[in-house]
Amino acid sequence: MEGAKVTKKNRSKPRSGKHTADAPAVDAFTRSALASDLTWLPDMMVVGKPPLTAEAYIEAYLGDPGEWYWTTLLLHDPSEIVLKRVLAIIDQAQLPGHEKALGQLGAGPLEDMMSEELLDRLQHWLPFTPAMRHALSQVRMSSEPLVLQQRLKAILSR
Repeated sequence: MEGAKVTKKNRSKPRSGKHTADAPAVDAFTRSALASDLTWLPDMMVVGKPPLTAEAYIEAYLGDPGEWYWTTLLLHDPSEIVLKRVLAIIDQAQLPGHEKALGQLGAGPLEDMMSEELLDRLQHWLPFTPAMRHALSQVRMSSEPLVLQQRLKAILSR
């Protein structure tokens, strides 16, 4: 390749030899991922309000979940975004003070999203905090397949 023209394309650093597909994928549903990527925050401009920080949003939700219920409805945002919000809220919640908010999250979005995929994502949160256990205990499982009911029961017993 004598006399090869150097372009932007071939001037970059040589590859390490590792394929990016071989690298472990970062799970967007871990505590650290939620802290570093705040795209899950609700768009407050839609309701004519200034943007919120993660701390302010979580504090507002825990303080008055009835006022903020719309941010965890699956009708407005994709389930991945809603799940990130729910996990961020649960991570900061404390019992008994936030029992109402946790119950609402369990009987609402967590119940609506209950699936093998959700339980797979929740594996990153083991061992569960009392707040997570309370939220999950509010999920009605009677209409779910028995295998899913048993899996949730097993996860909660850890």
